[in-house]
This record gives sequence, structure tokens and C-alpha cells, in this order.
Amino acid sequence: MIRLLLTGLVGLAAIPVVADDRVDFAHQIQPLFQRHCIECHGPEEQNGGLRLDRSSDALAEADSGTVAVVRGKPDESGLLARVKSSDEDDRMPPEGDRLSAAEIELLERWIHSGAAWTAGDEASDGTTIEIDHWAFQPIRSVSAPPVDDPNWPRGDLDRFIQARREAAGLAVVDDAPPIVLVRRATYGLTGLPPTIEEVDAFADRVAAVGTADAMAELVDELLGRPAYGQRWGRHWMDWVRYADTAGDNSDFPIPQAYLYRNYIIDSLNDDLPYDRFIAEQIAGDLLPASSLSDRNRQTIATGYLAMARRFGSLVERYPWHLTIEDTIDNVGRTMMGLTLACARCHDHKFDPVSTRDYYALYGIFASTRYPFPGIELFQTQRDFVSLLDQAETQARLGKFQPETDRLVAELQQHLDRCEAKAQDNARREKESTLEQQRKMRDELDGMLIKARKAGEALAEHLRHLPVIPSAYAVADANAVDAQIQIKGEPTRPGAEVPRGFPEILGGWKLDRDLAPSTSGRKQLAQWITHPENPLTARVIVNRVWQRHFGTGIVPTTSDFGLRGEAPTHPQLLDWLATDFINSGWSLKHLQRRIMTSRTYALASASVPENLAHDPNNQLHWRFNRQRLDAESIRDTVLMIAGSLDLTPQTEPYPFPPREQWKYTQHHPFNDDYPSNKRSVYLMTKRLTAGAYFQTFDGPDPNACTSHRDQSITALQALYFANDQFLHEQSTRFADAVLKHPGDTQSRVEFAFRTVLCRPPTSDETQLLLAHLENVAGRVGDGVDQERQAWASLVRSLFRLNEFLYLD
Repeated sequence: MIRLLLTGLVGLAAIPVVADDRVDFAHQIQPLFQRHCIECHGPEEQNGGLRLDRSSDALAEADSGTVAVVRGKPDESGLLARVKSSDEDDRMPPEGDRLSAAEIELLERWIHSGAAWTAGDEASDGTTIEIDHWAFQPIRSVSAPPVDDPNWPRGDLDRFIQARREAAGLAVVDDAPPIVLVRRATYGLTGLPPTIEEVDAFADRVAAVGTADAMAELVDELLGRPAYGQRWGRHWMDWVRYADTAGDNSDFPIPQAYLYRNYIIDSLNDDLPYDRFIAEQIAGDLLPASSLSDRNRQTIATGYLAMARRFGSLVERYPWHLTIEDTIDNVGRTMMGLTLACARCHDHKFDPVSTRDYYALYGIFASTRYPFPGIELFQTQRDFVSLLDQAETQARLGKFQPETDRLVAELQQHLDRCEAKAQDNARREKESTLEQQRKMRDELDGMLIKARKAGEALAEHLRHLPVIPSAYAVADANAVDAQIQIKGEPTRPGAEVPRGFPEILGGWKLDRDLAPSTSGRKQLAQWITHPENPLTARVIVNRVWQRHFGTGIVPTTSDFGLRGEAPTHPQLLDWLATDFINSGWSLKHLQRRIMTSRTYALASASVPENLAHDPNNQLHWRFNRQRLDAESIRDTVLMIAGSLDLTPQTEPYPFPPREQWKYTQHHPFNDDYPSNKRSVYLMTKRLTAGAYFQTFDGPDPNACTSHRDQSITALQALYFANDQFLHEQSTRFADAVLKHPGDTQSRVEFAFRTVLCRPPTSDETQLLLAHLENVAGRVGDGVDQERQAWASLVRSLFRLNEFLYLD
């Protein structure tokens, strides 16, 4: 110890001295770790996958691929190398006081002597809060609670709501009248308004059989309409960030994308069980199929994965890791309510999702072949999946295949060399002089140019192949386990991680016998829908609830983690999830369960006393008033005007022929193909959103849109006053009003009921008659005087909150 005292008096100020040369872990090493390391490598955070309060973790491989402590081998111990390093990116700790020379020598002697670590000095797990978080608990089978007023509820769903409301001492509002209910339900399930005849028919059924039975009949009828799949397909498209373009710098068009959209709509109309719906979108191409038609449908379903955003302009530097990140992010948010992408560069800061969990999933998608829609320097499609049978595909493309294979292999060889060189440069950069770094970059640039030329040769070949029916879909590629990318950088590979599922959700791993021959997508679909996964059913029932009531039982619909909000009615959430699973994962059953409840049938009236205690209506003492979304506003205007084309879009948009594609980042694809079809069938571009959908809070096609904003802006008011589309459709409806039999007052009632679903009061009628007279006087005599007056009245009705909002 005399030698140490001479060389490191300052550093030893905090190191207890023992009588011999032995290093005591509890008194010397553990306090050192506590001072310098545990904040970032302890129970709260495990940066780099390293934890230094437990021997099992300290002696295991870290995310970097190195082992922090190798017993008896200081030179192989990553911890010692990092505390000795002077490099800003490598040194530990990265901030604050460095370890003194004496502390470093103490660590070295401890490791050399075998790194003794007694069991009594082991830390506890330290993840109790994360593991006990409500969302990671199994879905419970719960019974509805007792209520004070047994006559109010229509079923168990209402009892869960009623019990909480009664406990808070809040009075419930009356039920909504039939006109409000039929409008609410018809918009809720179809995105369109009821006709005058449908409003009257529902009111008659309520009078004949009562509201409960009439609602059950109405919901069944609405669920049977094709418009149901179109409406709820649009919701799913919000969550999976559907678009008809790729999102790269040139925003290349994807003519085949519409097939996936139609798959969504058809699946929802057919009430495809939700667990199967998920499985087909993740691994439809790997599931058994009884016919070519079934195989194609399931292949098209994987358009969900293909829909991941594309980036950049260069084939030789294409950032596939970002496309895979976008895939993992959407799978996590949409299907499981988790922000998995936060673990790409480091362990999740809040949720129990490690970097290893992230790269266990990453390997599944790295083993998947994504279709290539084209980029600026590769102006054609590649790796789309044929919808012809194998024999016909071979007959059409077989003679070109040898040259295709040769060019693909040549490009891949160049890309592999570039990747290896980039990683080698990254490893050598810190130890190289500026001149050596310049030389390394120049060598890489030369290799990249060769790869670009190989890509150009392949693209030119592919552009001249016969065009065959194909899907924007995925397929299995070479199966690989991913290496952790240190700080999210592909040029800094770390430890290799077997493909699997997050530990907190079961931690299943891909079977070793299967791993060499499959991506693991089929197994991933099984893990996501596994009965022991507590998230999937909860997330989807919460999403459906949110779209009906305006807010979810869990308000943060895409974040069930520790930073998300807790459920307002946790028992109801589990009851709905259990009921949903027991129904065979039927979304239509879930719709019926929610929409036939008395909670759904409440009026939206306000109660001042309730507002004071529950201003956000978390206890559902009334129905939340909601603005119509952008699609419903547009579709309603078209429907009222008689302009709406209700036929589905079953053909691609009229994109230019592929041989004419010359899109660049400065001149990206920016065409538009307007139609009078339902808004779900309008083309969606990723980089240039339409002005109308921006004005009325349309979805973001680049990310999971958990909920739509409900902004109130001057632009919205100006739209109803000045927009050409509104003027055209108002004039068309004015023509229909003028053809309606009867006098002016009966026409006013017809127009009012068509737009607002209810008859006008006498005062409202007089106001509208006066409006007609006033406008006619300002327009003056002429052929269009009456037409312009009625068009003005129609626009006035469209501007009313009663039209724009659901009560």
C-alpha cells in the first residue's frame, strides 16, 4: 500500500485502506462504482446494456459486444479500457470527475485478482415499478360492479361507468333524442350522414320498440354496409400511416399501394378476426393459402410492412436502418401501444424495453426483403411480389432472370464492400491522422461510385422488363440476427442479438432450428397476438373506444408505457378486452358492445355542477361533442349535393408510365388525381399534403396518427365562404332544392333536414326565408337569381356548428 500512497494520494482520499494487498469489493470497489458509475449503469439506467451493481450483468456481454469485467484479464475488460481512455466518445465517465490513477489501479488489481463479488453485495432487481406497471399485467377477468340504480344500465359496460360516476356523486344527463342518435351512429360507423328517410325510419322504430332495440337494429344494419369498412379502414390507415407515395426525397409514387388499402376495407367489412388481421399484415406471405387468390390477398396484406417510409436519394447509401426503425416504431405504437423506437440508440428511458429488445425485433425485419419503389438515382421498382402463379411469372420473366440475378449479385457485392469499408473507417478514424482519414474517405467514395454505377445498370435493366401484376409487399430474405448499432449508427456494430420479442412481454426467442431458414415474422405475429401478451387486445379496444367517444379509456392511445396516462376505468378496459378475445377477436362484436350501451346513447348537454368536478368528462356523465373529421365533411358535402361516387376504387391511379419517371428531390412526384369518390379513395402523398386536409386536421401519412386534432381556425371559416369546391357543391344542391315539390317554405325544410337531419323551428324558417329574400335582392334580377340565393343559403347551413359537430 506504500507504493499506492506515493503515486496517488489524491485519488486515495476516498478509498479505505486495508492492511494487506487484498482488494475488498464491498469497501473499495462498490463505493467507487457508486460514485462514478451507478447513475448511468445501475438499477435506474443501464446505458449500453451495462449494469455494475450486479455481477451477472457486469460479467456479461454489453451492447458494444465487449465484456466490462473479464475475471483475471484486465487487458480484455472493457470497463478498464473505457476509464483509461482519453477519447471524448469512449471515456468513462463521460462527464464529471474522472477516476484517479489510484482508483484505476485499484480496479485493475481487483479484476486481475479474479473480481471477487460476494452474493451479499448483489443489488436487487430494481425494476419493480416497471414490472408492476398496469399495462404489463395480465388481462384480468373481472365482473361488473354493483350499482345504486339498477334500472339505468343496459349491460355490464354501463355498470362499470355508472359505478365510478355514482361514487363521484355526479348526475347523469338524459338520453339523446332519436335524431341525434341516428346521426351519431351513422357517422360513427360509415362517416356519412343519415338521409331524411333513415332519420324518420329510426324515429318510428324507437317509438315502436324502444331506443335499446332500435339502436341494436340500426347498428347491425350499419355494420352491414360497405361504407363501414371504408370508414373504419380510414381509421386503420391513420394508425399505419398509409400513403400512395414512398416518402423518399423524390416521393416516388407506388401505383400498387391501393391494393393494401382495399385489403384493409374488405377485411373490416368481412369482420376478419383481429388477431388474423394482424397476422396477415405481418406474415401473410408465410401463412398457408388454399388458392392463388388467397395467397395474393395475404401477400397484399404485408403491404403494411412495405408501407414503411423510404428515405434518401442514393442506392449506394440507402439508409435501410431508418426504414426498419419506422417499421418497428409503427408495430409498437399501433399494435401494442409502446414507443419501441426509443430503444434504438439506448435502453428506453422510461419503459422496460432494452436496446437488445429493439435489435431482437430489428433482426426480424433485417431478414425481410422490402420492395424498392424507386429513388432519384434508381428510377424504377424492384422486388415487388408477383400476383401471377409461379408458372406464368416464369413464362413472362424467366428469360430475363439470369441477367437480373447477375446484376443484383454485382450490386450487392459492391454494397457489402462499401458497408465493410464504412465500418472499418469508423473503427480506425479515432486513431488516424487527418491525412489518413481523408484517404480512407476517398477510398470509400470510390467504392460508392462503383456501387452507384452497378445500381444504374440494374435499374436500366429492370426498366425494360415486362410489367406484370404485382403487390407492394414483403418477402423473406437471408435470415440474420442483427448487431446492436452503437448510438444508432450502422457503422458502429456491437453485440449480435438473437431474434425475439421484448422481455417484458414474454421474451420469446426464435427457435434455433428455425432461425437459419425464416425471418421470424410468422412467430412475431404469434407473439403479438399471444394470450399472454397483455397489450394487443387492450390497445385495439381502447382505439375503438376513442374513435367513438373522442378520448380513450387510456387517453394516450399509442403509449401504454410509464409516460402514458393511466386508464380512467381499468376494470372496464380489461372487461372489454376479455369480451373482445372471447368473441373471436371480432371488431364488429366490439362495435355492437359499445354502441348499444346506454353510455353511448347519452346526450351531450352540460351540467354545471358536473363540469366543476369533472371538466373533461372522464366519468362519462354525458357524450363528448366531436367535430366531424376532414373526410366526413367532404364526403357529406358531396353526398348532399348528389355528387358522391360510392363505387370503390379498384384500379390504380393514372400515374405516368414508369419509363417516364424522372423524379428528383428538387422535382418530386407531385401529381394529383381528384375524384368524387369517398375521401378514403383519394391519393395520399407523403411529402405534399393537400391544403384541404391540412386545414381540417387530416392524418399525417408519415407517422401513426393516434387521434385527429380538432382545431378552430380562420382558414376553416374562409373555406366555407370562398372555396370553389364548396360553391360548386352548394350550387348543385341548390338545383336539387329548386326541383323539390312544394312552396319555398317546404323547400327550406327539405334543405334544412338534408343538411342537419332535423326540421327547422319556425324562427329558423323565418330567418332562412329572410336570407333568401335578402340575397335575391342583392343579386338582382337574372336567370340565376333564385339559384344563387339558394346556394348562399346552403353554404350558410354548411357553416353551422350543428353541421360540423356530432352531439
